[in-house]
Amino acid sequence: MTPEQLKFINISVEMCGVLLCILGIIVVRFGTKMEKGTGKYFAAIFLCLAIDLFSNMTGLLTKGMSGTFGFYAVRIADFCEFFFGYLLTFFVTWYLLYCIDPKKKKKILRAGILSYYSLQILLLVISQFTHMYYYIDASNIYHRGNLFWLSQAVAVGTMVLNAVLIVIYRKKLTRRELMAFCCYTLIPALALLMQMFIYGLYLNLFAAIISAVIMFVVILEEQVDKYCEKERENTELRVSIMLSQIQPHFLYNTLDSIYILCEKDPDKAQKAVSYFADYLRLNLSSISRETPVTIETEMNHVRTYLELEKMSSEDTLNYVLDIGAGGFMVPALSVQPLVENAVKHGTSKKQGGGTVTVKIREYDDCFEIYVIDDGAGFDLSQPPDDERLHLGMENVRKRLKAMCGGTLTVSSAPGKGTTAVIWLPKSIEEQGNDREEFR
Repeated sequence: MTPEQLKFINISVEMCGVLLCILGIIVVRFGTKMEKGTGKYFAAIFLCLAIDLFSNMTGLLTKGMSGTFGFYAVRIADFCEFFFGYLLTFFVTWYLLYCIDPKKKKKILRAGILSYYSLQILLLVISQFTHMYYYIDASNIYHRGNLFWLSQAVAVGTMVLNAVLIVIYRKKLTRRELMAFCCYTLIPALALLMQMFIYGLYLNLFAAIISAVIMFVVILEEQVDKYCEKERENTELRVSIMLSQIQPHFLYNTLDSIYILCEKDPDKAQKAVSYFADYLRLNLSSISRETPVTIETEMNHVRTYLELEKMSSEDTLNYVLDIGAGGFMVPALSVQPLVENAVKHGTSKKQGGGTVTVKIREYDDCFEIYVIDDGAGFDLSQPPDDERLHLGMENVRKRLKAMCGGTLTVSSAPGKGTTAVIWLPKSIEEQGNDREEFR
């Protein structure tokens, strides 16, 4: 095969590789449901690979070119090819570490890997002055240096490092992640071995393109499956929330009260029907709702629920809404279930009824929502008699954490009532600047 044919093959493959990398970045950025951290690593991997390919292609096109442009183009291209090649392998290793140590507890291992890759870059910089890796002759042609093998040994060390990490921490990787990292380690290793004996055909770059695409497809499939599973769980969670909140006894009592009011007080019955429709509408809409709502929207729902309960409780229920802050976001049906628990398991079980108080307070770094009742209370150390109570609390707690980074704490004692406190960090809630009117 003639040098010109080799050059044509190399440039053609590299152009296709650059286009694939650009496509990969676009897919990661706009076209997938990939987990955010994984997406960033793949974007960095594709970017480094694209620059590496482009640098090699530039070096091929400007090799032997005379003049100032050719002089600097060849030298910059060759340096970038080595530099971004090292950076590419670093991001692969760092992503592997991200998968096996997501909480960043292995600080010594991370420090060692950073030191190893820093040494690679240092040796590359030294090579620019000593020409131990490569040199450019007077005709502007690239040649391997006497210690070119050292650059390959460093690359081999990287592959060995990744292989050791994969073997040691294989149980922390999913089956597809293990397959992806094995492909990215074995394919370049085979190419590197062949590259030592085949000069002119850039097998390392070919292998990098193939292994990066395989790795991306395998991990993408894994991420899509995880996303679909999470969506399924979220849908089931929203359905269970809705079902746990639309209690049969409440529906029956409300409809009975409306029936009686139709004869005694038609105007009040009409208002009750409006409240009831609002209540059902928000509960049902929560099934498909994936984003938080304003606290004003949630409190309007709380008031609607309390008015309906008060209408059917024969004046044994009182409530106080002490709204001291607003303009922030909460998950839909996060406060209302706590209020419903306060009525059903608190004031309704107390002789003569009681009072439910909802307070909202703003502090320097957070918002807090208190749902307080002076009802029967319960022993926190004992499992609840009603499984729906436990399910409702856990649903609220999970959604607060997932959607707003918030927490839910409950304190209670038999005969002393119950207090539930929602804590929401302000850094997440600053996006909720639009306020709605609280009726």
